[in-house]
Amino acid sequence: MTARHTALCPSCMTACEDGERCPRCGGSLHRENPSFLLPVGAVLRRPGLPPCHGYEIGAALGQGGFGVTYAGRDEAEGRRVAVKEYFPARCAKRGEDGITVVPLPGMEETYEGGRYSFVKEARVLSGLEGMPSVVQALAYLETNNTAYLVMEYLDGTPLHRLVDPKAGKRISPETLLPPLKNLLYDIGRLHEKKVIHRDIAPDNIMWMPDGSLKLLDFGSARSMEDGKSMTVMLKHGFAPVEQYQSHGQGTYTDVYAMAATIYYCLTAVAPAQSTERLLGDARLKRPRELGVALTPEEEDALMAGLEVLPQARPQTMGEFARRLFPDLSAPEPAPVPAARPGLWRRLLAWLRGR
Repeated sequence: MTARHTALCPSCMTACEDGERCPRCGGSLHRENPSFLLPVGAVLRRPGLPPCHGYEIGAALGQGGFGVTYAGRDEAEGRRVAVKEYFPARCAKRGEDGITVVPLPGMEETYEGGRYSFVKEARVLSGLEGMPSVVQALAYLETNNTAYLVMEYLDGTPLHRLVDPKAGKRISPETLLPPLKNLLYDIGRLHEKKVIHRDIAPDNIMWMPDGSLKLLDFGSARSMEDGKSMTVMLKHGFAPVEQYQSHGQGTYTDVYAMAATIYYCLTAVAPAQSTERLLGDARLKRPRELGVALTPEEEDALMAGLEVLPQARPQTMGEFARRLFPDLSAPEPAPVPAARPGLWRRLLAWLRGR
């Protein structure tokens, strides 16, 4: 780890002259990260590589329960990158050097288990090539007693920032639907590789300056081949009923989340929680009831993706895409067997007994 040596804007990592504000993004040129995060100007070095190959750290772009994402710059290629650090604040802290990550006393096993999952995410993303609608992983490295995932820098806007329920601001079908074709196709290809995302939501899809869409954050992604139970990680309103338990998830899980995301962007109304709908405690209004100018066919396709029971939904993203866009000619991903109906009877009984 070395100190900063170039004049870069911490927020967007572009070269700039001395001053107060970046002429590109308007950010402060003197911005610093909080003391518990990596300092602006720190440089990550991959062990075993030449000294010139490193990643300079800029301002923190976002922080979740398991990690922090920073703006960064690839020293060898001179391009902007995003660097995601495994830093679970609930069970770890920064070491005395301000760089190393140290598990809290008694949390060593939890910390190592999370780091293992983080590295699995990095490996999943590193194997996803030729999918322009999916964020591209460039490298991952393990150092400072933690792990880092280096990704392409996306200079776009998350979909949730283009919607404002209080102001009635939403995205029109004419704007949202066309770029969805490529996104749905690439998610279908992701499923072909036996990977489900499990966290498709408006904050994990970015609207790019060229009008395309990018799927982000594979922290919850899992393989459908290992047969292991899956952790319960979800966003209420965008998670289907099967995601409230550790088994029974598949490609149809991402179909529901994608349909819920489209519904929210078009209507500025978050879908009712799927468990409430399963119990009959909530009704999902059709988009045209909320003033959205969809065709009957488009609306039927969207509502099919939002069916509560997984076996009633389109089973693959390709099937969902063809219902939404009948002229789409993308190849059909291999289907994943739907969960057994008895599973949902048990879940319904559990929900009623809470």
